[in-house]
Amino acid sequence: MTAADTELIYLTIDVWHPDCWTLHVTEAVDAGLLGYDMTIRDGDFADRFRLYRTYGDSRAAVEQLIEAVDDTDLTKDVIILSPSTAPDSRAFGPVTQDILVEFDPAPGMRTAFIDRGFMHYGPSQHENGRERRSLLTISKRDLVYQALEDIEESYDADLDIERFTTTHTPSGMQDLPSDGLSPRQREAFQLARARGYYEYPRNVAAQELADEFGVSRTTFLEHLRKAERELLTGIEFH
Repeated sequence: MTAADTELIYLTIDVWHPDCWTLHVTEAVDAGLLGYDMTIRDGDFADRFRLYRTYGDSRAAVEQLIEAVDDTDLTKDVIILSPSTAPDSRAFGPVTQDILVEFDPAPGMRTAFIDRGFMHYGPSQHENGRERRSLLTISKRDLVYQALEDIEESYDADLDIERFTTTHTPSGMQDLPSDGLSPRQREAFQLARARGYYEYPRNVAAQELADEFGVSRTTFLEHLRKAERELLTGIEFH
């Protein structure tokens, strides 16, 4: 597949699949979950834990959801975290609570998409017994549709495409606009690309990049996330 054949494709996918504790609990409780990526060097830890933000219209609904998460046979432990001070902490509901969930490691939807060349863009949303994922990939349209059909068949899933938008990218992500980046954001993004941070599997960990950049891991990831957000905002999907 040549670069000229590919497009940068952005999808929003609505999914149901069996034996998923997030879908069981959100179907039973009128509250939701946002699932966040965790960049961790220890692969075993990353496979067993996930950070979630619970949200709802009331404290009672959020507490009921956390209790339901803790009670399911598919999860091992729930750790209540300190209240978030992030600007978007209440974007999905007036009451939120961050939790760290330990569960039995098993291939799931996140792995299904990553193994087929998709990158998750933002948190996954779990509500009303369904989950919504925003994805990016550089591929051909027909290959994307084939990959989604394969996921449906392999995972006995029900998958709906809510949004499918593209922009031509003959040289991958090299042509994304960068005028809105600060010098440090641009340097962080260029370093991450050069070292294979955006390859799958990743060729380098965030901590290694941070050490090379001369800042803490948290600061480096903040530079990187702001650069990614600015670059993606500059794309006109059509």
